[in-house]
Amino acid sequence: MLAAQENRFQYVYFTLSGLVACIMLILFYISMRTTINERLRDDLKQMQRQLLYPKPNPHWNYNNSWRRIGNASLRHEIYSAYFDARTDIVGRVRLDEEITIGSLRVFAILPERLRDSQISCIVRFADFSSYEIVAEEAGAMHDVHNNSFAAWSIMCPLHVAKSSPVQLPQAVALSYASNRLSHLSPSYVQISYPRNMSELFAKSRATISVCVGPIQENYSNVLRLVEFVEMYRLQGATHFYFYYVEASEEVRRVLEHYRLRGLADVFEWNVQSHLQDLHYAGIVAQFNDCVYRANVVDNYRYAAVVDLDEVLMPLKHNSLADYLRQCDEGRSSGFVFRNVFFYRKDSNDTFNAPAHVMNRLLYTQSKVRRTLEVLPAYIRSKVVVNTRGIVEMGNHQVYRSAPGYVDHIVHQTVGLLFHYRDKCINCKMVLIVDYTARRFGSLLFDRVDATCLEVFMERNGICQLA
Repeated sequence: MLAAQENRFQYVYFTLSGLVACIMLILFYISMRTTINERLRDDLKQMQRQLLYPKPNPHWNYNNSWRRIGNASLRHEIYSAYFDARTDIVGRVRLDEEITIGSLRVFAILPERLRDSQISCIVRFADFSSYEIVAEEAGAMHDVHNNSFAAWSIMCPLHVAKSSPVQLPQAVALSYASNRLSHLSPSYVQISYPRNMSELFAKSRATISVCVGPIQENYSNVLRLVEFVEMYRLQGATHFYFYYVEASEEVRRVLEHYRLRGLADVFEWNVQSHLQDLHYAGIVAQFNDCVYRANVVDNYRYAAVVDLDEVLMPLKHNSLADYLRQCDEGRSSGFVFRNVFFYRKDSNDTFNAPAHVMNRLLYTQSKVRRTLEVLPAYIRSKVVVNTRGIVEMGNHQVYRSAPGYVDHIVHQTVGLLFHYRDKCINCKMVLIVDYTARRFGSLLFDRVDATCLEVFMERNGICQLA
């Protein structure tokens, strides 16, 4: 009996020992592969930076518009493409006869359930030669909201021969079997590169840009638009990206004013054919296009991803720029500001408006009561992102960060998203008085009046309030 028990014990002991040894070997193998992969990627980055990158199209003006892909009746569309030099977001890199120098990120509108198992990028060069690259990633981005069409993100790795200078493609089209004309008659879009190719691997500029949600439904609130821009300028923002579906003539005059001053880029967002079957005029495609534009084209470190009725408001710092300067440790993909509401139906308080002011009803100054409840992170929150740390951006959160980056939820005592709603979500919510935005009031009133006077001299500087 004792001998049998001893044999069973030895059997169990040797079995467990064998399992432990196997697990140790597997872990050692994984560790070795990880170390080798990290060394490979480090070597790749060093070699990548030693190459010369002539700009394939120095005359490209970076203005995009939605274009049909192949069969027009399918309503598949492509908007833009960016050269992304980050090799750490490419899954399968090469460092042999060819080296990986980055990837192409393409944004499109396609059916949410496209039946194709494979999508390819057809890249075209300045001499009109072309070849096809199978996409490593292709799929509908988040925030589809049960619509039949979705914003798609497609990533095609870019490998080149070990020669310098590198021949970079000038344009790209998408090709897939269910849309036969996509291959027979490709719809090319220009690939966006840095305005200055010497900044391709340079440290990003500590500049705050602002990505504004699509302006639509013949938007006409000129005063809110001017106040929005001037408020963010006071917070440290230096550049704005506007995309419009429909806007009044007065709104377009203001946008042109800021464009001519070098403060804004303005793009037509011609998604009219998808307003009924694509979530909120394709806002997810627009925000991702904007973040990649800020990163790749302009080398801006930060992009605040917001709508015209939203202000990211630091509570313990003088401005958004001061907050980022003191709190960004370098590995945050985004700073998530939690949402509180101010309501348009609430009474106006114009006590702090100086007597000489022409435009008195500024929403950040006249609405002083907000909801006591602070919504949880990722519920109607908005984010200021580090553009180098973003792979996929959502409307209210970062959906995918680059390796080594994580998002940071801003504590509600440090910063909030002030959301000035035209219609209340719950009109019975408890409201409290909050004068935080009024610390910008004196300068804000003057800046709004000055801009309105420049744009609408014939109206004695009065900006229309819708």
